[in-house]
Amino acid sequence: MISSIYSITMISSHIVPYTLIRTNRRSLSIQISSDWVLIARAPIYMRIWSIEDFIIAKKDWIQKHQNKRVNKIEKPVMSQAEIVIAKKKLIDYLILRIATLCLWKNLPKITSIKVTKSEKRWGSCSMRNWLCFSYRLAEYIATPFLDAIIIHELAHLREKHHQRSFWDQVYSMMPEYESVIKNRGDI
Repeated sequence: MISSIYSITMISSHIVPYTLIRTNRRSLSIQISSDWVLIARAPIYMRIWSIEDFIIAKKDWIQKHQNKRVNKIEKPVMSQAEIVIAKKKLIDYLILRIATLCLWKNLPKITSIKVTKSEKRWGSCSMRNWLCFSYRLAEYIATPFLDAIIIHELAHLREKHHQRSFWDQVYSMMPEYESVIKNRGDI
């Protein structure tokens, strides 16, 4: 593996630094690492101008992910007191909303409903039917987006995987699920 750091001037005179990693591979790819570094992975003998042409062709994708970074940085961090309040509001809402949806769809019994401090996932359903939701969902109370997250987890009460039968459950409960998830705003 050979690694080098380069920069490239893109449209609008934007200079974009990137790390080039050359390995014994057949294709070219780009990714943005968890610390927001643009990484290009290329075959060992690929010419640098081919790699940079590829990066320039992907400028919209790169800008989209850079905008996500800006949005994450600009979002104010909640204090512990604000998190406690958000969790309380969310759990009160979830208990009523989930009870309504479970009766409506005749779903299996839920063991518990919890609101967690998860930063990486919106929700989860355990094998024992424990439902967990991130406190970050408090800003979506009474929105179709929160309903979509709830429905996703409720579908796991019957299907503990993401195979076809699971997605059939989701779309039977919310036909517009994909559209609602995609149009949340900052996904």
